[in-house]
Amino acid sequence: MKKLTEHFYSNELLVGNQFGFRKGVATEDAIFKLTNENLNVLNSKKMTDSIFFDLDKAFSSVNHDILLSELPYFGINGKGKLLLTLYLQNRYQRVQIINLYLTSNTVSDWTKIKCGVLQHSILGPLLFLVYINDLPKAIEHKAITI
Repeated sequence: MKKLTEHFYSNELLVGNQFGFRKGVATEDAIFKLTNENLNVLNSKKMTDSIFFDLDKAFSSVNHDILLSELPYFGINGKGKLLLTLYLQNRYQRVQIINLYLTSNTVSDWTKIKCGVLQHSILGPLLFLVYINDLPKAIEHKAITI
């Protein structure tokens, strides 16, 4: 994990406009940058727009195939990519409901996990950032039209 993180940060592979889940930056930095850029535009008597995204259940929406296909663009190949593939694929989960009042337990069937990264894991936030890395860049270059 440490080498993977160092690889992304030392090679500046993550876009600078991404403030979440990054060491040394915080929500306040994003707010300051947004406010500063909007004030500069308004001071030059131009119009400005802002687009805000609320990624509901963002960590659960990460498509494993897309994420794994993007890794070579970041220089993650060979054993590193294989390790991340093994980490993401062929995982299963089930839910256990414990009813303390009825002293009964219900357990669901095992279900294969097809997408998502573990939010409270060490790798989850970094893999999520890799997955959405092109989003801020696309917006900055006005590649997204609504």
